[in-house]
Order: sequence, then C-alpha cells, then structure tokens
Amino acid sequence: MTKGASSARSATRNDYRPEQIPAFLEKDWCERHLPNIPGSSPKLLRRTAAVRLVQWVIGGSMGDSAAYLGIPSRGAKFYTGVATSRLDPYEFHRALEGIVGEICSTSSPIDYRRRREVLKDWALDQAAWEDIITRLAPTPATSPPPALDDRKRQAASVFVWVQVTQGEHVFAPRPIEAAQTPDIQRKWALRRNTTWCHLTRPDAAPHYADLRKVLTEYATELARNIDNGKPLTHQ
Repeated sequence: MTKGASSARSATRNDYRPEQIPAFLEKDWCERHLPNIPGSSPKLLRRTAAVRLVQWVIGGSMGDSAAYLGIPSRGAKFYTGVATSRLDPYEFHRALEGIVGEICSTSSPIDYRRRREVLKDWALDQAAWEDIITRLAPTPATSPPPALDDRKRQAASVFVWVQVTQGEHVFAPRPIEAAQTPDIQRKWALRRNTTWCHLTRPDAAPHYADLRKVLTEYATELARNIDNGKPLTHQ
C-alpha cells in the first residue's frame, strides 16, 4: 500500500475489537471479499489482511499488529505495500471494509487473543493423547499399526492449536519438539510438512482422516472451555 493507505484506519467502520481478529483470517471471509489476484499468495493476503485489520484499531506499525496476533517478527512475510502492481490499495481497502462488516455482524464474537494466550506454549499432555488414541478406530489386522509416538502427539497438538486459535500451523508452539535433542528436532522438522499434509488433505488416508475427526472434536471442546473461562484439564 501507499504510505498514507498503509496506516489509515477504516473510514466507515471501527466498531470491532482487535481480539476478534484471528491471526490467519477466516478463509471464507477472504474468499468472499479479497480479490483474486493472479500471481499473488492467498496465504500472504490472509495474513496481511489480519494484520491490517488489527492495525486499523490499535494503530502503530504492521510489526506491532503482527506481534498482537502472535505472529513472530522473524520468518513472517507480508504485503507491506503495493510494491507490486498486482494489488490495488483501494481495492484491498474496500475488501477489508467488507470483512469488517462480517466481523461486526457476528452475534457471538470470539476472543481469539484469549485463546492464543491460554494456549501459549501448549501441547497435548500424555494423558490427553492416550485418551485421544482410545477414540480412534481400530487398525485393521491386515494393516501395520500407525505411529502414535511423541512426534505424532506434537503434530496433533499443532492441529488442535490451529483449530482453536485460527492461527497458522507454521507459528504454532512446539514444546514437545523443543524438549528433544537437536538431532531428533532436525528429523522431526524434516517430516513436519508431510505430516501436516496428511492430516489436512481432503483425501486423507483412513488413519489421518480418523485422527483429524477426533482432534477436531477435541479442539471444539477445548475452545468452548476456554471461551467459558474453564481451566484446562490437559496442559
């Protein structure tokens, strides 16, 4: 965006709160309002839109708003301006206004900031993981049993965190991984994207589809407990 447009607040709506903005803007909001720009990254558009919407309320720099959303200052890219002719600043501004309208029409807004704060440095503990495992369908006798080790527990924790906070999986806390030796951390990191793809792809294999279903149910319950101010039973 131009210098003036990048720091401008919404000209027509300011009756929403920054905690109502998820760090990775709702996909359906973006599909309805953000322009389809050939050659642009939908992921960067969603991230940038979230940062801009927070910036409209709290002011300051994009870095300030990114920090509010829990997006790290290193490793996160944004459309910091219309350095590219693909993105018209006024069209983007109008798109954000449309998204604000959706946010303001929500009857029961979610406090995403509270969710992020509660789940900071969070992961499924062993008791919670064992409970989740018991909910999985039995593995057919003709198939090898799936791995349900700490690496899978970390991947499952990231999936739950994403569902609850509506953040990006690349920015999720990974305390289980962090507790491993450096060589194991490197091995886990190499498999991180593959495991995430298995968990989230529409045509997931039976084990991952079943695990995703159970984790989604767990995430729904966890989000409800956080929103209701209940203490976490598994931390």
